[in-house]
Amino acid sequence: MKTLTSFRLPLFVAALGLSLGTAVAQPLYPTGYQNFVQGNTGNGLGSPTPDRSNPANAVIFSGGSDVDMGEANANFVSLGFGGRIDLVFSQPFGDGEGADLTIFETSYGTPACDGWPEYADVYVSQDGCNWVLVRTAGCQNFDIELPDNLPWGLYVRIVDVSVNASFADDADGYDVDGVKAHYASSIVPGDANGPRFATGQVNFIQGKTKNGAMITANRSIPAKAVGPTTGSDASQTPIFVSLGFDVPSTPLVTEGKITLTFDYTVFDRAGPDLTVFETTFNDRASRPCNNYPEIALFEGSNDGVTFYTLAADPSSGEPALPVGQLCRDGLLDIGSMPAGAGGEKTLRYLRITDMSIKADSDFPGSADGYDVDGVYGYGCGTPNGGKYEFYDQNNVPDEDASLFTVGLFPNPTANVVNINLETAAVDQNYSIRITDLTGRLVMADALNAAANSSINHVMDVQYLPAGVYMVTVEANGYKALNKLMKN
Repeated sequence: MKTLTSFRLPLFVAALGLSLGTAVAQPLYPTGYQNFVQGNTGNGLGSPTPDRSNPANAVIFSGGSDVDMGEANANFVSLGFGGRIDLVFSQPFGDGEGADLTIFETSYGTPACDGWPEYADVYVSQDGCNWVLVRTAGCQNFDIELPDNLPWGLYVRIVDVSVNASFADDADGYDVDGVKAHYASSIVPGDANGPRFATGQVNFIQGKTKNGAMITANRSIPAKAVGPTTGSDASQTPIFVSLGFDVPSTPLVTEGKITLTFDYTVFDRAGPDLTVFETTFNDRASRPCNNYPEIALFEGSNDGVTFYTLAADPSSGEPALPVGQLCRDGLLDIGSMPAGAGGEKTLRYLRITDMSIKADSDFPGSADGYDVDGVYGYGCGTPNGGKYEFYDQNNVPDEDASLFTVGLFPNPTANVVNINLETAAVDQNYSIRITDLTGRLVMADALNAAANSSINHVMDVQYLPAGVYMVTVEANGYKALNKLMKN
């Protein structure tokens, strides 16, 4: 697939209706520094002179002091050959139109680059531990545009990559005079060491239940896939979104999908990179995947356009699935994402597509596909190989166990009506009421039905006058209403 090259990320995001933070034209400057490691002079015999060795001079922006004011007035810091410095901002800078960062270097008299090749590589980070190379071998003063996979940052790392053979023995490498960020980001950074969950969603296309019905409203809110997981296993409330099954009558559209977005860029690291939480009634303790195969495909992207299949790692004991697919809970590795200029592999969008087999006999007619409860990434404080494996290992209901669906046939009818009931995930009593259009009760019945059953309950309506009636089936506070035409 071709990557998107003609759009800047903020414009594309706005077109999709995403909320990934906005960038406002506002100059920002570093407020501190850390990790200053100074290299040697060109002859390799020592560090640059003391007046050129104060890292605070990279924080106090002087606007590009290329006019020779004498050694006593050096208002920059010399990195030395191979040296580096990390500059820290007090608020996030962002991605806007044109240049996002400008790096200022001091070379007295502003010589041409080919005659005075002081070069630096520049990295940007959101958390101080994961870095993206945003410019290779920038010479003296230069501009930078933030890439798709890192649209905001809090740290700028400048590394001298000048070739000392091109200079006299007393040369001291790249001289950092200051950094200017041109845009302020509205992103509010979270805990750099804590878990990083999805913060937004887009392109939610919901499918249907197994029997083709609309999924209930309280299981159709895509925002429930965003933010921290909420322990819906214990609360027995649908704090998740159901993707639903694909609808065969629309071959050009794949229903049952959602794309989650992350404020913090997710980085490939040793071990898993994401933990996925799915909600299934009486989860693994009594219902392994082969007894309730809610399955989804996971794909990653940095621009929201081109997606790559991720490596999926199911929990122990689960069957092998095609590449990129998980049965319910599991872990994801983003190592299949393309490498950036510095070799880093990153992810900002996660697309989840329901791949459950609708025809599976383990699904009742009310089944509604893969239920997304949340996705977590890892902060700086998570050791390599660590993972948030908060799998739902308990044996309590977590899906809406009382949900059921009802169908009528034949409809219209002259004699009997078959009430097809796909029962809930728990045993319960069902009341059946038939009313006319004034609300007057004309017939009633009741039955006790086992969980996860398909029941055909017959009612004789031949003596009812011709007209329109409402059939209401109710249990545990839920109602299913269907219109019945009586000939």
